[in-house]
Amino acid sequence: MNKTPLRIVALCVLAGAGALPAACGGGGQKPAESATAGEPSENSALDEPKAGAKSTPPPADSASAAPAVEPPLAQVLVTDSGQITKIYDAANASPAATLKPDGAKGGDALAKGVREAAKKLTAGMTPDGPLAMGSVKEKQHLHTDVTLQPGKCYSIVGFSQKVKDLDLYMFLPPGILSGQDLTDDNKPIIGGPPQPMCPVSQQPVTYKVDIFAESGGGDVAVQLFSKGK
Repeated sequence: MNKTPLRIVALCVLAGAGALPAACGGGGQKPAESATAGEPSENSALDEPKAGAKSTPPPADSASAAPAVEPPLAQVLVTDSGQITKIYDAANASPAATLKPDGAKGGDALAKGVREAAKKLTAGMTPDGPLAMGSVKEKQHLHTDVTLQPGKCYSIVGFSQKVKDLDLYMFLPPGILSGQDLTDDNKPIIGGPPQPMCPVSQQPVTYKVDIFAESGGGDVAVQLFSKGK
């Protein structure tokens, strides 16, 4: 009797009992490794997040995430964004006005003219900071900076003897128009009567003031005025 088939049967029986590695019915492929008790399966990372892992929050709604734009502090007449950008760029490229430390308290004609124009302001307004001075030709610009502090109200007054139409624009960088004068004369005021500019910010904010000779040319002066709220 041929014993070879009997040996094969015996080996298969032992393999089935776990005494020998599987060797019967083989297709040559290694059986898939089963997960050891207590260990995650191969795909468990896809099933649930790892312990302690931070989940990524959903993206915020774009409308609610957009920063709020501060409203103008004074009335504005120019609303075209292209024109506003053009004025701001011209102010940025213009020379800076000369600053006179004692403000509009001097006896020269420009300081006197500023003080005279300021008589229209709300009662109690006094010069705040230096007097910005310079000379501009028609259709040219100067610029100066003013810092508005919390707890105060403000007006900006300009004056020129020879510029017939002197314009003032106040910008919040990088180019938001926050106020402008409303007259076509040589005594422009931003934040004039009856309502001065009263910032709501709890921090000092610096604005750029554009000084523009719309008609005529000559010496000009601009002064910030303030009073407590």
